[in-house]
Amino acid sequence: MTKKRKTAKYVSFCLIILLCDLLQNTAGLFPEINGARCFLLLPASIILSMGEDEKYGALMGLFAGLLWDISSGVHMGFNAIYIMLMCFFSCALVTYIARNTFITNMICAVLTTGVYCLLYWLFFIIIKGVDGGEMTLFTFYIPCMLYTFVITPILWLTLKPVKKKFEYRELPEI
Repeated sequence: MTKKRKTAKYVSFCLIILLCDLLQNTAGLFPEINGARCFLLLPASIILSMGEDEKYGALMGLFAGLLWDISSGVHMGFNAIYIMLMCFFSCALVTYIARNTFITNMICAVLTTGVYCLLYWLFFIIIKGVDGGEMTLFTFYIPCMLYTFVITPILWLTLKPVKKKFEYRELPEI
């Protein structure tokens, strides 16, 4: 793959991550269902990074996490570190163990989202001692997780053609 094509690929992926950040973190741009928000950055960064080199996948995850941290303004670094690690492990999974299929993408995106919701709730709600924090798992985090689960296949179907456009193919010899 030429340097120009690789640059276009990663610029496109970063623009998609920027769009997902805008949709996720700007009120009214993406529908909320009874207060449940869709965490678009988690599945988008996982889906885009799977099938890439681990270094590039981790950098895409770091970029997505930094965008989320900047827009949230609290707990700086948690999202960046978490999404970066999950993108790295998803890339490594596809590189060394599994194939880059719909099922693999869904499993990685769903596990990443589920673990994120539970860890965030545990570290920043329960351990911090927020009043009524126990119920936020059922009133906010699980509904957000389920909403993200439902949107993830649609997101994969949307991003698949973009990823396919940038796939490296050898030209046949004449």
